Amino acid sequence: MNTSNNKNQGSAVKKQRVQDDRGTVYELSEKLAEGGQGVVLRTRHDSRLLVKVSKWPDSDPRTQAWQRQIQVVHRMPIVENELPIAMPMALIVKPRAGYVMELMEGLVPLEDLLIQAQEAFNQGNGLQGFVASGGLDRRLRLLARLARVMAKVHGLAIAHGDLSPKNVFVSSSHEHAQVWLIDCDNLSYAVRNSSLQLYTPDYGAPELLRGEAGISTYTDVWSFAVMAFQLLAALHPLKGGEMVDQDSELETPALRGELPWVDHPDDERNRASMGVSRDLVCTPALQQLFDRCFRVGLINAEERPVMSEWAEVLEAAAAQQVLCSTASEGCGSTFLWNAALVCPFCDTRHAAGTALRLSHFVVAPLSELGEDAKPPDRWIPTYFHQVIALQPVELRAAPPGTANYSESELVATVWIDGDELVMRPASGANVLFQASGSSKLVPVPRRFSLPRNSVPHALHFGGSAHIHDAWRFKW
Repeated sequence: MNTSNNKNQGSAVKKQRVQDDRGTVYELSEKLAEGGQGVVLRTRHDSRLLVKVSKWPDSDPRTQAWQRQIQVVHRMPIVENELPIAMPMALIVKPRAGYVMELMEGLVPLEDLLIQAQEAFNQGNGLQGFVASGGLDRRLRLLARLARVMAKVHGLAIAHGDLSPKNVFVSSSHEHAQVWLIDCDNLSYAVRNSSLQLYTPDYGAPELLRGEAGISTYTDVWSFAVMAFQLLAALHPLKGGEMVDQDSELETPALRGELPWVDHPDDERNRASMGVSRDLVCTPALQQLFDRCFRVGLINAEERPVMSEWAEVLEAAAAQQVLCSTASEGCGSTFLWNAALVCPFCDTRHAAGTALRLSHFVVAPLSELGEDAKPPDRWIPTYFHQVIALQPVELRAAPPGTANYSESELVATVWIDGDELVMRPASGANVLFQASGSSKLVPVPRRFSLPRNSVPHALHFGGSAHIHDAWRFKW
């Protein structure tokens, strides 16, 4: 579906009206998007309401098939599972078939973020557009939320079928990470022998372009990965490389999976000279997911990471960010943790003690580890991390990067206040503090402040007699 950026196109439908099956009349305003089946427009008197109408008359077989599909979608278990998908709330009957859907207030197409960053690159302003459109934090949180939503959709054996930045709406506010999907008429049950081939140019999986398969959860994963890579790296993973730059006729072969992806570890033919350095915006785990999808999953769709994997890795990345505070003459964006606390977007160096990285461990009693186990063996690293700074951070029963993180209970809130690390356990939580050089675990009171001495400590979520979670840090 193609989104229109022409502000004057609204005048073409200024007085156009449609009527639903309940007799309600809607006056239409600007066109938001257009695809193979219909056109999506805003309504003039309620910006939350969108209308999608067929491109063909009611007598056309394509419209009749589309109407049947809408009826199928209407019966899918979307609303009862509280999924943020704009479902048909009424059917348009005049002058052509269609439906009405409702969005939350304050949403914009995800495409707006891509456009803002790309325009800044084109104008020679480097990463200015990337930072101005919410920087790394907004991107990671939106993508993590979208991945969680798609994981739930796929858990119902449903595929969206046409994921693209034009069909994903996100919070216009940088502080929020709401995500809503439109074009619900593309939803279909994910069957192996699907022959339905819908996709937005640049976001269709290679097997769709090659005509080898229909839409599936695998094609959704591909579309999501392309959006995620573009949003973070400001670059298309297949057609953003040197081969396509030098010969535009290679664009179609690239999208069909006939060229290596731009970050292929062993094939440098299609390397990219543009875009944001992946080390600045992707953790090693996230880079590995992209490689699995665009290299291994290029031909074998079943090798692509499932949506829950994307959600976990993106949540883990979001937990490792440091704010480049404008109070320290920074750029206001966030950056992935580095020991020097230097923002790679503006080169601002932040003082030691303004941010702290906790490392997660599972701690087990020696009795659970066998006869040869030694005391250090009790600490089993999980390689999950959480960055703490001036704003309170919630530590949950499961660390960020795990399947249960988003739904796990709150255990403690931690933040930095000057030269002190402040810890506040949740009501009823069993939080224990282990000081440097001590084996004793001390219950943390309602509020505990730890002066900075640059020595190692640990925060335990449970007693030493049982397997439990713990966070190690140096403060």
